[in-house]
Amino acid sequence: MKCPKCGTEIARFDLAPNCKKCGVHIMYYTQEEDLRRDAKKTELEAASARLLVAKLKAAFIGNRLSVLKMVLILLSVASLLLPLYNINIAFPSWEYEISVGALGVYGIISDSFWQLFGALSDIGLSNAIVTLVMVSFVLLLLSAVFIVILLALWILSFINTKKTSRISVLFSVAGMISQLAGTIVSFVAINLAGAYEHMTARPLFGGLVSIVILGALFAVNLVLGINPPETVLKDADRQRLEISARLKKGEITLDELSLPIIEEEKNEETSENKKKKRGQKR
Repeated sequence: MKCPKCGTEIARFDLAPNCKKCGVHIMYYTQEEDLRRDAKKTELEAASARLLVAKLKAAFIGNRLSVLKMVLILLSVASLLLPLYNINIAFPSWEYEISVGALGVYGIISDSFWQLFGALSDIGLSNAIVTLVMVSFVLLLLSAVFIVILLALWILSFINTKKTSRISVLFSVAGMISQLAGTIVSFVAINLAGAYEHMTARPLFGGLVSIVILGALFAVNLVLGINPPETVLKDADRQRLEISARLKKGEITLDELSLPIIEEEKNEETSENKKKKRGQKR
């Protein structure tokens, strides 16, 4: 370590606050300059934080379509709870009902569903039905995976709304196809169950509701992928971000910058506020 003023070498274990040669206080000699550097860093970091907030606003509440997308994403997750159909097996001594949907998974695990159908298949009652139920749950699981991916893409949409919306279009279509296939299977199972004396089935149209929601989500993502909401940021912050990029590249140093780095007028308005005022005047 050297004295910041005269450059005299200071011993590692020398704890004296002043330089023995020039007498300057080692800690406080550069305090003012250090504070100026910290103030410059804070100004640039604050601009980066405001950029993140602006991106979050644009992605989630930037316009009506962004809000609609949020609602549709939540509804698509909730639609998984709606069953595709119910199957009821009734004998004189007992009765069993299974709901083919997300909530029915617990019933399968807890009520020994597969053992029941295994026993019934021995008398030739439900081989086709159990196959259709298995296929229904597989398609439901596949649709759930696509919807979870859509949820993740929506959460990450602030990074790049345009790209995530375009990717979401593909997964919206995939979710629609899996739900459509599950709906077709459900109607086949319902018709087949009617052929058995001790079985009845009734549709609950959970798949159709999910298809409608995913279809609307497809349309919203398609529009946002073409015309994403604008990230509203002050011109002064944009200049600070440009300076931060130059600092990272090593083109300039903090010591070369003035304080404040960018002079900002108190009445500076964002482009969005200016547009709103113009619309009010008209």
